[in-house]
Amino acid sequence: MDRFIKILAIINGIVIPIFVVFFIYSYYASRSNDYYPSEPESIIVGDELDKAKRDSLVLQGVSYEEPMRIYNSANMLLAVSALTYQEAKDAKIAKSSAGDFDASNFNYVNVLFLNKDYEPIGKLLDRKASIAEISEPGTPIHFGFNRNEEIDTTFKNIAYRIGFEDTNKDGKLNAEDDHDLYISDLSGKHLKQVTANKHVIQYYFIDSNKEMFIQYKDRNGLRDEYNPLKFGLYTISTGVFKELKNIQKELIEIEKQLAK
Repeated sequence: MDRFIKILAIINGIVIPIFVVFFIYSYYASRSNDYYPSEPESIIVGDELDKAKRDSLVLQGVSYEEPMRIYNSANMLLAVSALTYQEAKDAKIAKSSAGDFDASNFNYVNVLFLNKDYEPIGKLLDRKASIAEISEPGTPIHFGFNRNEEIDTTFKNIAYRIGFEDTNKDGKLNAEDDHDLYISDLSGKHLKQVTANKHVIQYYFIDSNKEMFIQYKDRNGLRDEYNPLKFGLYTISTGVFKELKNIQKELIEIEKQLAK
C-alpha cells in the first residue's frame, strides 16, 4: 500500500504541474487573441458608421510607421492605417501590455507622399478606401533597396490593390471586400485603374516596366475550381488592358486532355 501511495504521489507531482502550465498557457493565449484580433482591420461605413455616430463613439483612429524611401525616386511614402473605435481600444490595451506591439500593421486607408525634405507633396486618395497592398515592380511592399545596386531608371510606377465599396455589406471596408488594381507615378499622382471586376491573383511589371502582366479570375460567383485562371496585359502608356485569350484557349485544351 505504501508503494502504491508513493507511485500515486509521483504521478500527481508530474500531472498537476503540467495541468497548471497548460491552464496558464491557454488563458494567456486567449487573452493574446483579444489583443491581436484575427479579423481584418476596417473602416466602418454605412449603418455601422451611423450607429457609432448616434452612440457618440470614437469613430476611427489612424496609425502609421516611419516614411519609406521609394525606389528610383527621392520621394518617400507614409502609409496610413485605420482602426475602428473598438480595434483602436484593443490596440491601446495591447500596447500597454507589450512594448513591441506595432498598431500600424493594419488596413491601409491612404498614402501620404513626401519629398526628400519630408515635406508633404500630396495624398494618393481623396476619399475613403481600403488599400490591401502597395508594391513596386515584381515585389510585395518592400521599398528599401541596396544602395550598392544599380538603380533601374525605367521604374516609374507604384501599384496598389484598392477597394472603395463595402461589397460584402458587413458594414466594414477592409481586405474582405473587392479590390481592383491601380497604379500611380512615383509621387502618387495620376492614379489610374488597371482592372475592374477581376480578382487579381498576381501581377508583374515587364518590358522595362512599360507593361503589366496580370493573372486574375473573373468575379462571377462561380466556385473557385470552375472559375479558370486568366491572363491579361496592361500597357501603361495607353491605359489599355488586353485579355490574352489565346493562352486561355490552349490551357482549356490541355485540361480537356486530362478527361480522355
